[in-house]
Amino acid sequence: MRWHAIVAYRSDFGTVDVGHDLREIADIHQIIERGPHWDTIQKIEIFRVNHCTSDALTVEQAEKM
Repeated sequence: MRWHAIVAYRSDFGTVDVGHDLREIADIHQIIERGPHWDTIQKIEIFRVNHCTSDALTVEQAEKM
């Protein structure tokens, strides 16, 4: 998996965070369509995982790879 998404839903008991591992970032579409209802979503955060080991890699350096 290359991405991890956390979808925060509103519930009667407060916010419920649901994590999802994604192969492609476009896969989030299927997850959101499956529900719960998208109007209950407070936010979606998407993080890159299993990436290059260099925390200092810049956009310019990556273009040269």
